[in-house]
Amino acid sequence: MRAGRVRLAAAAALVAAAASACGGSSDAGPARPAAAGGGATASAARPRGSVTFGVLAPLSGPDAARGRDLLDGAKLAVADLNVAGGVLGKRAALVSADDGCEAGSARTAARRLAGEDVAGVLGGVCTSAARAAVRALVPSRLPVLVTSATAPTIVDPTRTPNAYLESGTPYQEALATVHWLAYMTAQRLAVVTDAGQASRALARGVIGLSDPAPKVVSRQTLRDATPDWSAIAQIALAAKPDTVYWAGAADASGALLAALRGAGFDGTFVASAQSESPRFLAAAGGAGAGAYVVAPASPQNLPAAAGWAKRFSAAYERAPGRDALRAYDGLRALAQAVTQTGKVDAKLNAAQLPRLEDSYRTFLGGLQFASDHTVKYDEHIVLTVSGGAFKVASTLRSDSGG
Repeated sequence: MRAGRVRLAAAAALVAAAASACGGSSDAGPARPAAAGGGATASAARPRGSVTFGVLAPLSGPDAARGRDLLDGAKLAVADLNVAGGVLGKRAALVSADDGCEAGSARTAARRLAGEDVAGVLGGVCTSAARAAVRALVPSRLPVLVTSATAPTIVDPTRTPNAYLESGTPYQEALATVHWLAYMTAQRLAVVTDAGQASRALARGVIGLSDPAPKVVSRQTLRDATPDWSAIAQIALAAKPDTVYWAGAADASGALLAALRGAGFDGTFVASAQSESPRFLAAAGGAGAGAYVVAPASPQNLPAAAGWAKRFSAAYERAPGRDALRAYDGLRALAQAVTQTGKVDAKLNAAQLPRLEDSYRTFLGGLQFASDHTVKYDEHIVLTVSGGAFKVASTLRSDSGG
């Protein structure tokens, strides 16, 4: 499981939080791109005697946009830290390395960052790259936060004692879904999924966690490239469900919902994270109103993050994505670990990550980690469709009242 509570050092936390909430300006500027193949590059001129953090991200190749988003989120965190006085009275700085979303490049990049005298490392968009980087960083004992990849096998309390997963896992998405089903008092559940391995695994998780309630009355896995949505809807509705759950692609989700409503279904429709997409809204049309989607929180669907998102957009001339938000929180968590230790010490700083103080807050609440090094209170929230757009229905966070 995963969670989050982080408290930056006294004045730093308060000033940085205020800057985020107010939408103040940032001095973070564009970073020089890292060399392909894992080369480490300073994201800005590194001040003498600074506390420097490393960022691993795909800065070239097909995932470069996500890598840039992640790096810019980290840069904005550094800017906010420096406005608040830095870390231990020193300027915070960044070095970045291109992991190419590939295991070999990530291993090389991680080792180069470990040699850059950094206080901690964050990043990891792709599972294979994140896993390789985390293992390569074990000898350094550096604190490591995997910001974006979600596979729980990336971290292990024994094999990778210095590394933690910041984003929620697929199991946690299933758990969040069942939490919402229980809140909605679902009694009879029909489950439909596409043929993708991840979708089927997610559906199995929802079904397993639903025992004994809600009762799963129908299960379908679609393997036809051009499904007959009317027939699929009729099969699901034959079991008289009050709730239908879909795991899979967004356009198929919308088509299924339209067919269900067309067949007279007036119950609850809940979909997996992929349905948080314009493709779902387009395929569902008017039938989409009132549908629910369980998805990781993003800056766009968190009202509390509006000021931060505005500052990010002003600094980088584009809207932030989830990777930027995770990197922003992750870098501040690494800084907090250093602050709590009182010095830059890899082993001691890593030991502080599961002990982050409650005064540090993300836009969803705190940041805490479970014993398996996943996040304890994950970032999954529930969205609903209203007025042709997604709006937050619940944050599902027990520590934030959502």
